[in-house]
Amino acid sequence: MLSNTNELIALGFDIGGSTTKVGLVSRSGKILAIKETSTDVETTGLDKFLEKLLGLLHVMQAQAGRPVIGVGGTFLGWIDDARTGPFMCSNAPALHGFNLKKLLESEFGLPVVLNDDATAHALAEYNLGSGRGVRRFMSMAMGTGLGIAMIINGEPLRFTAGCIGDAGHIILRPGGPPCSTGCKGCGEALIGVAGIERLALEKYGVFKPAREIITGTREEKDPVATEIIKEIGLYTGELLASISHIFLPDLIALTGGTSTAGQVLLNATKMRFEELVGDYHRKFSHMSDGYYSGVEIVLGSLRGETGVIGSVVELFEQEQKVAFGNF
Repeated sequence: MLSNTNELIALGFDIGGSTTKVGLVSRSGKILAIKETSTDVETTGLDKFLEKLLGLLHVMQAQAGRPVIGVGGTFLGWIDDARTGPFMCSNAPALHGFNLKKLLESEFGLPVVLNDDATAHALAEYNLGSGRGVRRFMSMAMGTGLGIAMIINGEPLRFTAGCIGDAGHIILRPGGPPCSTGCKGCGEALIGVAGIERLALEKYGVFKPAREIITGTREEKDPVATEIIKEIGLYTGELLASISHIFLPDLIALTGGTSTAGQVLLNATKMRFEELVGDYHRKFSHMSDGYYSGVEIVLGSLRGETGVIGSVVELFEQEQKVAFGNF
């Protein structure tokens, strides 16, 4: 048994563009155990990938040593209106149209909730991290892709594909490098893993993985890596400046693997945002008669495992409603 408390626990998983993580999460957001594997659904086939995913979930369930309240999942892609699974998953098209919820309910006999990755990151940070108590909260999940989600008064906006749409594809450099889905010069092409690795190739003359650049920046060991992440931060500030007028967030949290680069990324993001739209937000907050108080940009407090944590947040909320209903 991993915990001797009576705190509720749930199974969660996060299918990312390159890595899939499976974990046991407590009600307070603590990761009690976690395992990861490659998201190799396109090379091994859907059946093999699902067999591996279910196997890891069963391993985690056995490690719990006591009942779990349900299974939560998230993935890089758009979710159908019934939230049964992805109807568009560009990095893992073999998952298109697959009813993942039905499979999990049949396999485990437990409640199942699914979200796209951007919404899962936002739910985690809003309920358990930097967004607690924030009326208008936005998060940007930064990794292989780029996802943006918005929560207002505790409710995620889901008006396009289970979220606010593909906001990471806002065009920053018309005609610039293409992303994996064909947008030329969009945020994901410039800020995502491919963008980091493209800059690394230009500056080092050899390929270096994004993880190495992020780590070198965070640990202050590599000045070239630091310059790369500064440039990523400038692009991030531009993207947030472009979308902030639409949603007027009180707080924006940077989450996901790239956000672990730390203060260098945050400082560059805030500097560019301030240069472009700082005056606008101050003026609007002054004129809005309390409707809007201005925006702050922070690093998410949950960092690397935000997707796994966010995948199960709604399970705990549902359990709490049941408990209060029976009281």
